[in-house]
Amino acid sequence: MRGLISLVVVGATVLVAVALVMLRPQALSGVLPPAALSALSGLGGSEMPKADALPADFLADSASGLLATGPIAAHMGNRPLFIDAVVSGYSTRVSADIPAEITTIRPILGCRLTAPQPGSVVGHATSGVSGLTLALSTYNDGHLAAAVQTFVDRYRSIGPDAPFADDGPAYDAYDVAVTETQAPVYLVLENRSGNRMWNLHLAPGARIERVILLGGDQAGVANLDPVVPVEVILNDGLAACGIQPAYPLNPGHLLMQAAIGKVPTQSRQEAEAQLSALGTAVDAYDVWFRDSFGVMAKESRVGFDEGTLSVIGPVPDAAATKAAYDPIAGARIRTTQDQFFEIRGQVAEGQDFAARVRAIASAFANGNLATLSQGMDF
Repeated sequence: MRGLISLVVVGATVLVAVALVMLRPQALSGVLPPAALSALSGLGGSEMPKADALPADFLADSASGLLATGPIAAHMGNRPLFIDAVVSGYSTRVSADIPAEITTIRPILGCRLTAPQPGSVVGHATSGVSGLTLALSTYNDGHLAAAVQTFVDRYRSIGPDAPFADDGPAYDAYDVAVTETQAPVYLVLENRSGNRMWNLHLAPGARIERVILLGGDQAGVANLDPVVPVEVILNDGLAACGIQPAYPLNPGHLLMQAAIGKVPTQSRQEAEAQLSALGTAVDAYDVWFRDSFGVMAKESRVGFDEGTLSVIGPVPDAAATKAAYDPIAGARIRTTQDQFFEIRGQVAEGQDFAARVRAIASAFANGNLATLSQGMDF
């Protein structure tokens, strides 16, 4: 019996370890108690570094980009620094955070954004993969149709026991600490894809002049004074305006390695041609960015390809001048939204994403899901 218990304990430990590596601590929300999640979040990269560790020790120059592998933030010049040097009380436990107030905003009409005021500081943060998935999602009929196809395929291969508990496209959070206090800060927050919620953390005395949200499918901002204006151009708007965000690649990127013959994924000639085209796109984006905001995109960019925090401003010289972490829980947020918007656990029965998917599939099957197993065309 004792041996059986030991096997169970070992098995549970292995499962938790796999979840941490593959899905991050947020994946265990609702399975483990908050105290356990708190401890596990520390294992996921927010633990205190060893005394002799350097921020650069936690920045990987990988084939897919610059990846933060520990408790580091992106700083000016896209250099790494330890998060606890700029933000007090920082946390990545956001999966259950529910805002107190949600205001819908809409992308601007046209391609011209309000320019920064003379004397203000332009802060430019970019976000890649953060892994900080929120309990907020937004989607449209296209997302539902794709999910219905997935549901039908699962049902046909597994049957009525096929699991389906999708929440729809969620917002991922990304943190921005503003430590600049000598002048108003004009924030340009740029995302690549998906739904992004930018969470701001201001040092004492920091002032935000305006926030520009660029890119992504949907975008929002949390913990911003409601009097501060926000302007948005999403990915479809950027494309319509002929604007293509582009940046030089890190040295370890797969394409860079292919161009010097280090990897056999493609010929050097093909890689060099792609890099040349990328260079042209980088130059074009720099011109648009400079004309819009007065700074160059690649020089002002602060953000890794994978990470959770960018810092706009100097490193604080004392604990009292650090930015205090502001959670999304209980915050005011302003965000663009798709056709449907959901807060997990706060949707009427039968109206959430998974229920809509099942209802559409059922209607397609004339009210009898069992007919899906009979090879009906979908």
